[in-house]
Amino acid sequence: MVLICPNRKLIDPFAHRASPRHFLISKLIKRKVMQKILNDKQKEVIKLLEKQKIRDVKDLDSYKLSVCHPFSAGIDLGSEELYVALAPNIAAELGLSIVHRFKTFTSDLLRCRDLLKYCGINTVSMESTSVYWTTIYAVLREADIEVCLVNPKKFRMVPGRKTDILDCQWLQTLHLYGLLRGSFHPDAEVETLRSYMRQRDTIIKERSTYIQRMQKALTKMNLLLHNVIDDITGKTGTDIITAILDGERDPKKLAAFRDPRVKKSEAEITEALTGYYKEDQLYLLKINWQTYCFFDKQLTDIDRQITKALKNFPLKKSAKEKRKDNGKSASKGKNDIRTKDNMEDILYRILGSDLSRLPGIRSLAILQIISEIGTDMSKFPTANHFASYLGFAPHNKITGGRIISSKTDRIKNSAAQAFRKVIPSISKTKTALGAFYRRLAPRIGKAQAITATCRKLAILIYNTLVYGNDYIEQGEAQYLKKQEEWERKKLMKLAEKYNLKVVQNA
Repeated sequence: MVLICPNRKLIDPFAHRASPRHFLISKLIKRKVMQKILNDKQKEVIKLLEKQKIRDVKDLDSYKLSVCHPFSAGIDLGSEELYVALAPNIAAELGLSIVHRFKTFTSDLLRCRDLLKYCGINTVSMESTSVYWTTIYAVLREADIEVCLVNPKKFRMVPGRKTDILDCQWLQTLHLYGLLRGSFHPDAEVETLRSYMRQRDTIIKERSTYIQRMQKALTKMNLLLHNVIDDITGKTGTDIITAILDGERDPKKLAAFRDPRVKKSEAEITEALTGYYKEDQLYLLKINWQTYCFFDKQLTDIDRQITKALKNFPLKKSAKEKRKDNGKSASKGKNDIRTKDNMEDILYRILGSDLSRLPGIRSLAILQIISEIGTDMSKFPTANHFASYLGFAPHNKITGGRIISSKTDRIKNSAAQAFRKVIPSISKTKTALGAFYRRLAPRIGKAQAITATCRKLAILIYNTLVYGNDYIEQGEAQYLKKQEEWERKKLMKLAEKYNLKVVQNA
């Protein structure tokens, strides 16, 4: 029997006995009691740390600086050469220098790979510098070497010691102790789709530049085509521009190309097309029209490549499983993917769930999102991790016991931009998300309301992809009813706190 005093000193009742046997028993009891005290104290500290929102706390040893990647290396990249730092103990055992320099030619990259394999390196850390990392990343991944791709903004060299040789060694040291967090990188199929989608976005932006230049040339000739039709590259606009370039100058004949769906009358279009033609502006209109047609053809070609790339994705649904009609119109915008196949059905078979049932989400937005984040949501532990990756979670900075800032991180993420693009259309719908945005916008401003709505939309997409259940729209009325109930409960709690009586009007 052992007694424990408040000051945690042990009192041994067998201490007055001089028998060796009793002395041994006393020693064993002391050891067991001390171990129990340590275990209880450890559990107490772990519970305290968990309450303080410190994640992944298993035991106190996790707070010690231990070696996580003993067979690691660090690579500092550049446009002409790269520096590789091996672990010092590995370099000493093999009789090699710690830092090695290679050119960025393919043959040198292969020699770098062979060196790492020879040294038994199984993981490498390097910065995602421009696009220089892409080739060496692919070479190392093919050799089954794990690559920890570090965001340069999250990695800083020790001030005053900035050299390539020190950089690669510092990367290796941090990676050795597991102090670096790798960036998200998609699979090969998603990476191919990402390249096509980003180039497609560039083509659309370039094409819009030449639309503005055509409109400028028409305006300088006082052909106010943009005043009578919404889009000068629509059917009516393209027919009129083609006729002008072919030599037609009669405004009545030009107005005859009017499509029946155009709101303005033929007489109004005739008046707008009575222009003052100039030779130089006609030439500028011609070359800008030809460039626009070139980019339009490029857009059709890359859409064909995107459709082909989607066929390489693993399918979660067979062709026999049909997508349920979500009640949305099948109309397409001029920037949608140009394909004969139903893009929403293709995406349904790839994702295993119908994301188009979400408000404001169409096939183009779905493509933009999955081209950046992929189809495997297991890389994000929870929906909150997914929202944080997109930059929609507040980043609380606390000092002195108070929050000095809770702004979201400034993350240049193409997937986040795809979310933000659909918010204007969501804000006009009579859906729960639309009502949520309209409730927040007057109170916290449009910018923060857009971010908050994007976060809700991101969580809905995450849950839909992970659990495979289609989204069911509750509607604006149901959302407002729940909001009213929540406000009523909050009011009752406040009244109870301050001993007030709530009287409901008849």
